[in-house]
Amino acid sequence: MNLKLCCLIMPWDIDYALLTFTQLKKSKYHLSKDINITIDVNLNLSNYIIDWEKSKISKEYFIEKYNTLILLLEDYNVISTIYEGDELYGGLDQHKRIISSEVDYYIIINPDIYFSEHHLYYLTEAVKQIKNKYFILSTQHRKLTDPSWDPTTDSLYLDIPYNKCNEISIYDIRYNQKQEQNISIEPVIHTKFAGWSDIYSKAFFEDLVPPHNDWKGYGPWDWYSMILINYTKQFNLDFQQYVLRGLTVGDYWTGNWKVKDGLSGYYKNLIVKKDIPDQRANFEANLEEYVKKGILMLKEKRII
Repeated sequence: MNLKLCCLIMPWDIDYALLTFTQLKKSKYHLSKDINITIDVNLNLSNYIIDWEKSKISKEYFIEKYNTLILLLEDYNVISTIYEGDELYGGLDQHKRIISSEVDYYIIINPDIYFSEHHLYYLTEAVKQIKNKYFILSTQHRKLTDPSWDPTTDSLYLDIPYNKCNEISIYDIRYNQKQEQNISIEPVIHTKFAGWSDIYSKAFFEDLVPPHNDWKGYGPWDWYSMILINYTKQFNLDFQQYVLRGLTVGDYWTGNWKVKDGLSGYYKNLIVKKDIPDQRANFEANLEEYVKKGILMLKEKRII
């Protein structure tokens, strides 16, 4: 099985990268021998986004630290890129770049997400049991902000009020994950995912909801994908989202760190971002057009 895992690191995420790379280092000891993982990691130092001349901390600091941390991934096949160009660059650009003919599955991991050292083992073993052509396998997560997330929420956190969800400590999640877990795969009726550490089938990522060629920077690819998936339901497409019960992730910056923006806050106070158009707002403004193009693409491919 060939799997590609991608992670985009912004400069203010550099300390989260240490935590993520450490978990990936520990994860390697638990993987089956038939699992071949390539990690595509990208440090984004775009001059379009950041005014380095006005920043109080240099670009070279992040390069040196990143090049040290990347050594933690020496047990994997690693594709490491540092972007220092003058153009807008972000996760959407990386999504386009990682597509490769030899890859069977894709995983996107945000650097500020906690996952246990058994996370990759359970994900990669579980996908061997899934027969759908197009699928997403998601992990459980902490309570989130509205009921639409409840079907994939860890039952330990369901009773927490929605307005208190960001007070959940990541160390509570970590403790519970270290207790004996009953792991099982459960289908999800209404598709909902955030790209926190989901695993995607090749056909899903490359054919059903691939990033558009003209996409740049950052945008809610998951939201776009959910709209497109809902449209395809009328064609009885062989698609299913599953949740892996017993395996839970969470974001490091909740709980007491929420006020300080976790491990990113102090870097953001030292880095000067340029006054550029809001990337998410720009994506959302064009979302209807993107969905129409996506539907046309699926018709041209005869997927629908």
